[in-house]
Amino acid sequence: MTQRPGREQLKQALSAAAQAHHDYEANYLDGVADAHWAGWYAAFTLGRLGDFTTPTTLARLLAESPAEPDWPAAAARHVTRALRDA
Repeated sequence: MTQRPGREQLKQALSAAAQAHHDYEANYLDGVADAHWAGWYAAFTLGRLGDFTTPTTLARLLAESPAEPDWPAAAARHVTRALRDA
């Protein structure tokens, strides 16, 4: 297992995932919202940062992250806390 990324590193990866996922929805799903977005984000993020947790765990943590205006920061905070406390 890869070393866990820092909060800022995770925030940057989630921001990149958000942009890539937006493009995916627009170009491949014809604008339809992706019901499995959390798994997509998890796969993208783990591909970028390494296997610091399982895809299932990361997808669950992302799905339960608070919906805040700066979601990548809120999600990074939630994920790092949850993994630290696990």
